Amino acid sequence: MPVTPEVRIQGQWATTDVGYNVELRIPLNMVGSKLGFAIADVNDSKYRDMVAVVGTSALDTVDNLGTVLVPSPEIESIIKGMSHNSSRIWVVDKHGRVLAKSGDIRANDSVWTRTLEDEKSTTLWETFKRDYLHPLYYKILTKPPKDFIDSLQDSTELDGSHIQKALAGQQGSTWRLTPDNKAVVLTAASPIWIDNNVMGAVVAEETTHGIRSLRNRALEKLFNVILTIMSMGTLALFFFASSISNRIRKLRDEAENAIDSQGRVRNNLKPSKARDEIGDLSRSFSSIVGRLGQYTHYLENMSSRLSHELRTPVAVVRSSLEHLNLQTLDNDTQKYVDRAQEGVSRLSMILNNMSEATRLEQSLIQADITKFPLSQVVSGCMQGYQMTYPEQRFSVKVPEQPLMMQGVPEYIAQLMDKLIANAIEFCHQDSAIEVTLTQVGKQATLLISNLGPELPVDMSEQIFDSMVSVRINQVQDKPHLGLGLYIARLVAEFHQGQILARNRSEHNGVDILVTLPLS
Repeated sequence: MPVTPEVRIQGQWATTDVGYNVELRIPLNMVGSKLGFAIADVNDSKYRDMVAVVGTSALDTVDNLGTVLVPSPEIESIIKGMSHNSSRIWVVDKHGRVLAKSGDIRANDSVWTRTLEDEKSTTLWETFKRDYLHPLYYKILTKPPKDFIDSLQDSTELDGSHIQKALAGQQGSTWRLTPDNKAVVLTAASPIWIDNNVMGAVVAEETTHGIRSLRNRALEKLFNVILTIMSMGTLALFFFASSISNRIRKLRDEAENAIDSQGRVRNNLKPSKARDEIGDLSRSFSSIVGRLGQYTHYLENMSSRLSHELRTPVAVVRSSLEHLNLQTLDNDTQKYVDRAQEGVSRLSMILNNMSEATRLEQSLIQADITKFPLSQVVSGCMQGYQMTYPEQRFSVKVPEQPLMMQGVPEYIAQLMDKLIANAIEFCHQDSAIEVTLTQVGKQATLLISNLGPELPVDMSEQIFDSMVSVRINQVQDKPHLGLGLYIARLVAEFHQGQILARNRSEHNGVDILVTLPLS
């Protein structure tokens, strides 16, 4: 039977850089379920001996031929209807070869993404979150990458534990990382049953990008709630702390204003009616300041009371001693009488010193204020001291300007008496007392400096208090009650001035600085 050409089978040979490609077009009705190709390598063109045969499968029997794989349009249409935009569905046969594919796992328009886009708005709050909060949140959170490598994009055969499990008749699932480690792909496989036989499997794949986006959105909302609660809590604590600090500051100011720098109680504290701890503290302070005011009032008036009460018995003792002196006494008796008279004289001097401050405080209230030259008063006082204390050297620097001021010149002279007497008492022998009067702006500054022992620590202000003295406890010719500098402070404050004591910069003496306002 003659051989006739088969025109229904067409082929194409294409040479490539690495070899060749052979394409054949055969009608499906000419091909069964088995098909194989073999290529014979013939190098001898004369005898046509075959050197080798390369085939797609064994060609000895029909069962060893390869299987014909034909795409099914019906399967393609079914899986296209089942797929999502961000998922991919494969249909494989029982050998794992791909029959159909639909979808792309790298698509960005998934259901999750569309859900998040639908929630976007252009409100002020959304703009604030997008511009300020999200950059802060995403220092902790991670955004899903927009692109990654899909190694199975053009695969024609799939394999894996989940597919093997599905081909065995059970459902299986697994996950894998993309080669660039940017995405996690979840895969699920389910068997296809035909007449109780597994003929293939359906494989569905999808990335976790959508779930991560929803997770980030949930964490964003959680962070917003936490930030709102923390802000409200911080604001509430700020107002609460401010209220407490304002009350404490007010209580501190009232306590400072109640007692002046000399420790005298000037004002009473108004007790708070609040029922909390600060209210209890305010009421305690008010009670303490009240009791302290009563006690300081008693101390301030004690010297005047003592001087008043002691004058009568001192006068009785003095008159009794005078009557004894009128009688004839032996030497031993006369010695004791003389010692008693000396003690009475010292006691009288103490009483006079104690009453001097009280008389000065009372006279200051009724004093007549005049305008006088301060320079002349200081110069006149210093001339008198040079005559009174000829053994003491003085260094006097008084300006020629009169330095007019408002006040009582007699009280300024009394202030000078107390300060010079104090400087002479503490001054080293053969050292000069420096008296300097200068004008600084609208104020006059009087500086009295002497070489001698320094002031003890923390005594620069206390030495101007009543009944305070820093003299060494020893036998003294005159009684000292610590009233001299107290009287000087009264005079300075009466003239709206200030007085302070400080150690010299050379640490070899003390400076007394008096500041008085000029008219």
